[in-house]
Amino acid sequence: MVAASPEEIASLAEAPDFRTGLVGVGGGVATAMPDRPADLRVIEAVVSGSHPVVGQRLAEIPLLSRLQVRVLGLSRPRHLAGPVLAEVRVRAGDRLLIAAGQDAAQALQGNMQLTDVAESTARSFRRNKAPIAIASLAAVVLGAALFGLPIEALAICGVALVLLTRCIEPGDAWGSLDGNTLVLIFAMLAFGKGLENAGTIELIVASIQPFMMANSPLLLILIVYGVTSVMTEAITNNAIAVIMTPIAIGLADAAGIDARPLIVAVMFGASASFVTPIGYQTNTLVYGAANYRFTDFVKIGIPMNIGVGLAVSLAIWATFV
Repeated sequence: MVAASPEEIASLAEAPDFRTGLVGVGGGVATAMPDRPADLRVIEAVVSGSHPVVGQRLAEIPLLSRLQVRVLGLSRPRHLAGPVLAEVRVRAGDRLLIAAGQDAAQALQGNMQLTDVAESTARSFRRNKAPIAIASLAAVVLGAALFGLPIEALAICGVALVLLTRCIEPGDAWGSLDGNTLVLIFAMLAFGKGLENAGTIELIVASIQPFMMANSPLLLILIVYGVTSVMTEAITNNAIAVIMTPIAIGLADAAGIDARPLIVAVMFGASASFVTPIGYQTNTLVYGAANYRFTDFVKIGIPMNIGVGLAVSLAIWATFV
């Protein structure tokens, strides 16, 4: 007995090493489901309140006797049915996951005692394709990191390879896109561009520049990193890097020190943003996919920003100064 997602159950049902679910045990007459048909579908159906099997064991459900189907699993809201699938007492509202051929699927759709009968959106995992997907991801990362190739083009090629080799279906790939997250990213980029064009960022940096020039190299690195990190929480890191880099060079020239440590501080400060979900595109993607709250980023991000900032600043100071 396993508790798993519909995708995992569908994967087990397709595996040749397992027999998954119930088949041909209704009414006490044992029948065998034929070999896996070419038109096999995974169907989801909800048991209605008028179904005669309500209150009885799942093994007694009539469709197991009448149709060539296999009940792969049962889902019950806020309750884990069990411990044995055949012995589960059926309740109204239970959702069944059923493997059926074309004819049996049509018969299920015509069953008045089952509601919401539809083909399941769950797709089995194609684990035999996993090496292709892993190799594509590794090629994208290594190509950009070691050979300086444009990561956008590499990512597009990697996605194309995954789709062409049918690691996933195009419909599944398109359905995984979160429209709300994409709109938020575009709005974040537009907001940052607006602040840049209005001169707001330059005004903020210019107001603190006199104070920054009168400090030791380590404190100067800390301040440059801190200012960059704070501003990148609300503005795209590309804009902050473009604006802060010449300012860091000017501060280094005025203080008579090497500009490299301040430039490196800008590089890390612009990308190490953990306090808000809009500080970096990856934060936004995780924010939408994992259903986090804004305060989750604040509670975890502030200690991370402080810890990373101190470690990076000390490492830069020890390396360059």
